[in-house]
Amino acid sequence: MKKLLFTTILSIFLINCSQNKQLSDNNSPKTTIEVEQQIQKILQQMTLKEKVGQMLNIGLPTILTGGYWDARDSAVFDTEKFKKFIIDYGVGSIHNTPGYPAKPKDWNRIIKTIQDAALSKTRLKIPVLYGIDDIHGANYVNGSVMFPHEIGLAATWNTELAKVCGDITSYESRAASLPWNFNPNIDVAMNPLWGRIGESFGEDPYLISQMAKAYIKGSQKDNLSDTLSTAVCLKHFIGYGAGRNGKDRANALIPENSLRQYYLPPFKAAIDAGAMGVMISSNSVNGIPCHINKYYITDILKGELEFKGVVISDFSDVEFLVEAHQSAKNMRDATKMAVNAGLDMIMNPYDAKIVDIIIDLVENKEIPISRINDAVTRILRLKLKLNLFEKPYNNSKFYKKFGSEKHIESNYKIAGESITLLKNSNNLLPLPLTKKVLVTGYAANSINVLNGAWSRSFLGIDTKYNNPSKYTILTAIQKQLSSNQVDYVEGTNYQEDINTDKVIQKARNSDYIIVCLGEQPATEKPSDINELALPKAQLNLVKRLAKLKKPIILVLVEGRPRIIKEIELLVDAIVMAYLPGQEGGRVVSDVLFGKINPSGKLPYTYPKYTGNILTYYHKKTDIRDVTWGYNGFYPQFEFGYGLSYSNYKYSNFTISKDTLKGIDKMEISVDVQNTGNYDGKEIVELYLKDMVATVAPDSKKLIRFSKISLKKGETKKVSFSINSKDLVSVGIHNKWVIEEGDFELQIGGNPQKLIKKKFYYKN
Repeated sequence: MKKLLFTTILSIFLINCSQNKQLSDNNSPKTTIEVEQQIQKILQQMTLKEKVGQMLNIGLPTILTGGYWDARDSAVFDTEKFKKFIIDYGVGSIHNTPGYPAKPKDWNRIIKTIQDAALSKTRLKIPVLYGIDDIHGANYVNGSVMFPHEIGLAATWNTELAKVCGDITSYESRAASLPWNFNPNIDVAMNPLWGRIGESFGEDPYLISQMAKAYIKGSQKDNLSDTLSTAVCLKHFIGYGAGRNGKDRANALIPENSLRQYYLPPFKAAIDAGAMGVMISSNSVNGIPCHINKYYITDILKGELEFKGVVISDFSDVEFLVEAHQSAKNMRDATKMAVNAGLDMIMNPYDAKIVDIIIDLVENKEIPISRINDAVTRILRLKLKLNLFEKPYNNSKFYKKFGSEKHIESNYKIAGESITLLKNSNNLLPLPLTKKVLVTGYAANSINVLNGAWSRSFLGIDTKYNNPSKYTILTAIQKQLSSNQVDYVEGTNYQEDINTDKVIQKARNSDYIIVCLGEQPATEKPSDINELALPKAQLNLVKRLAKLKKPIILVLVEGRPRIIKEIELLVDAIVMAYLPGQEGGRVVSDVLFGKINPSGKLPYTYPKYTGNILTYYHKKTDIRDVTWGYNGFYPQFEFGYGLSYSNYKYSNFTISKDTLKGIDKMEISVDVQNTGNYDGKEIVELYLKDMVATVAPDSKKLIRFSKISLKKGETKKVSFSINSKDLVSVGIHNKWVIEEGDFELQIGGNPQKLIKKKFYYKN
């Protein structure tokens, strides 16, 4: 019996060792010299057609049976198309889904079929690089966890959680043999009309940079050859979130100093953190399409920022140079302009015509062969770093933590820390468990609204892919309370009234009213809107309920900060959920009833009026008011704002010197005490204001932050160290400078109640 027990334990141990070995025992990562030598060895053997084939990224449906946009429930390869693209043209990369969210095992079959052909039936046996939009988790892999969208992740102000999100996303993507992630989105989102603000880290370059670096560390680990690592692809370079009219792919007007002050820093930080992919923005900046802007791609991205990875176009964007931008008269001219500008890989989803065009352009000396060699070098570099030549796909059975309870719990924690309490009159929240509530509103009983776009499908509106084990806000509340304590009436859909009269009737018998308003799932062009205010039907629901004089809790499920000025005064509490993902229902309910003490803070400025939209880092002249004073900045809620069920007191703000010289450092500290009745988490925000500068200084800029846990009654000292690099700004000649003079440090957890201290900088 003992012998049998020992044998069983030993077997289990060996199986676990074998599984761990499958995930982590790669060949030792090649040195930089070895990688570069192998690139040159391959490059020297390649024909022009083989080189240009590497520059093509097609959509997966192009090699499947049926039409490109057909809905499918299985992936069947078209033999003729497969041979044409994978073997004859030797395409370098593929993206997109098969038309449905495949499970890891099915993804493995798809990728294995492609890679086996590339490695056995092409002359040089170069593997294919597969890219996918893992926007909030491995969202196109059936069974994966789906996190809050990036705007919610940013609201946690917790870089460790961003790292965890990157780590789990990478793990669950690699379980499906998907090694390249078209994420994170590090656009600086200054215009709240923009429909993809929910996919970004918000408006602040420093917060974006810190969250992006942490996400990249989680994704890429210490080296990309690890079978738990995925390569990131930063997007979108540059100015996608700055469209003049707030619409998707709209022209942005960005002067050089603004480009360098606000838009480039997140890309520099992410590239310095090891990012190996950059996707070019679909829009134009100052009228020049980004895909043909050689100054941006070659001079700045590859030159100044020393980016060594792959620069890829967005979907069909070379074609759109003809159709949308009208910057090229035909596809040949568009291709020539884009490749010469520095584009390495072209996402041309439907066909390989562009390969023939590039070959012709090279042979006619309209594209230099050196430009092609540079592009292919970068593509091979990424494939070698990912170890795709040795391990082009994985076996999902070894990824035991895929969709696991551990991953679900991490998702719950991230969503929990993202929730931002914007109002809590008379400490209405948390609600007691003994009262009766009415739940109503468009967002109250929808998994799709919680998940948003990029959730098993592009727009995230297909209910057939929903996980039945996940809770809506309503069903989570029903689980918290007994059945006779919860009433539900839908009230409205996104834009129209359904049964508000019935809502009013039910509300009369309730102690509290929980109204869940929100946006419909959308991204890219379908996310364009003309009004930042929520639809009238949703606002009217709140207005009618307010006449009952019952306590109203407003829950907002939205990526953008939709204007609520007409109803803000009518409600007693406001909970901002952003797009919280699969655990959003549980998390919102747990915040409402006190299981979670909210600790999120806004990663953007929440406007009050459509005609007064400013980021927090505005110029003083921007806020000149009608009486010639300077009170013209009146958002609904400021960047960095968020309440808690606890209260926090700041004291003993000290700086180590009152004059900072040259490269000296300054030490900063402040005591933070939890004076409330709940344990909680507080975000300590440190801002800097340049008092006088030749280029008008911003109102302030975020330079440090720290999220700390405090038990009730506990006090902690929070310390930061800064130096002259934190003081720089882009000067009149578009160079980073520091002008001698006064600066002001501002610290606290509430942007309206910051403690301030001045110091002098001397060159």
